[in-house]
Amino acid sequence: MRGTRIGRICLIASLVAGAIGAANASAAEYEVRGLPELGRCVRVAEGTGVYPTGSCITAGSPGTGSFEWTQLTAEEKRTFTGSALESILTTVGHTTIHCSSASLSGEYTGPKNATVHLELHGCTNSLAAQCQSEPTSKGEIKSLPLEGELGFIKNVVKEGKTIVATGFDLKAQSPFSDLIIFECGGVAESVRVDGSVIGRIKPFDRMTTVSNLVYTRTKSGKQAIEKFQGGVKDTLTTTFMSGLESSSGASTLTIKSETGHYSTLLEIKAKGN
Repeated sequence: MRGTRIGRICLIASLVAGAIGAANASAAEYEVRGLPELGRCVRVAEGTGVYPTGSCITAGSPGTGSFEWTQLTAEEKRTFTGSALESILTTVGHTTIHCSSASLSGEYTGPKNATVHLELHGCTNSLAAQCQSEPTSKGEIKSLPLEGELGFIKNVVKEGKTIVATGFDLKAQSPFSDLIIFECGGVAESVRVDGSVIGRIKPFDRMTTVSNLVYTRTKSGKQAIEKFQGGVKDTLTTTFMSGLESSSGASTLTIKSETGHYSTLLEIKAKGN
């Protein structure tokens, strides 16, 4: 009897440990696959998929649908490009940098992350001096390597309806700490921009080759989106250096009417399961 009791205790302990391990594995998997994420809703043989429709939002019973969700992997190397209208870098207590247009390019390195390059064209400061990065042409500002990250600006349920907004965070790619370094008026003034900035990215929950990414500020002069939901404040600081003197201020970046193009059909999955 005693041996049987000990065996039962060991079995219970083993089951508990297995349950804890499974819970931890599920938590880890959710952490990796947490929405929003980039991927593809692909058609499979009828009756073998999980999702009944081509948006892959709400799963049905396994083996009854015609679509499956495939998370994007780093090995797939899905590239993107984009172009935008006027872009403005505004810093409290300093000159404002106006650029006539902007362009972005990059490559997704996973379901949430991307490498990004930002270029600003036709750039001048408030004193009409041209601003540029070295060794680019006058008026052309190029970013250092940037990292982009998908996240939720808003993901709430109100009166039974899910309200979602997705964002794209731009920050310096390690080992760099600056997003952009440039100068205005020859060597009269050098400028360094650090921190990070979040813009709103659309559409989501549908397969497409087109995206829209906009960075805006409020009427009061703050960045319109200062953090992801539940996250820490995520904004820019710009340092202006003239000779041996330097001063810094909080900054906002606006990029108007950006239209992007994926190299293949992709979807930002933000709702469902």
